[in-house]
Amino acid sequence: MEKNQSPESQVRADAQSGTDPRSDLAKERTELALERTQLAWVRTLLSLIGGGFVLDKGMAELHQARLASGEAWMKTAHGFGLVITGGGTLLMIIVTISYAMRSRELAAMRGNKKMIFSPGLLVSVLTILIGLVLLYLITL
Repeated sequence: MEKNQSPESQVRADAQSGTDPRSDLAKERTELALERTQLAWVRTLLSLIGGGFVLDKGMAELHQARLASGEAWMKTAHGFGLVITGGGTLLMIIVTISYAMRSRELAAMRGNKKMIFSPGLLVSVLTILIGLVLLYLITL
């Protein structure tokens, strides 16, 4: 930017030359919105995965009491917890793949190389690992 040129005239000059800074800002806003959405998915699915695990362990305690009294219909009560925890983990895998693909598209639009492991992607992978560990603990 030249020293004697006003900001408005600089924006006009950039727009005429084909380097409109507003398009870069729009891409930045889109990228940040994608990351906020991903983190909302992480929060929601982490709650679902953890809730499935807690529900499984709580139902196991209730089931043990029913087994002792002879009122149980089945020998185990892991089905519900497995479905919720496994479903949350599977959905987290799908959402993470979608986020990585969309992130790559946005980086290509911006013409730069995005970090391979962005914070949103790292948290997503960590959530997947937590889900897999909890699934393993449920099956023990």
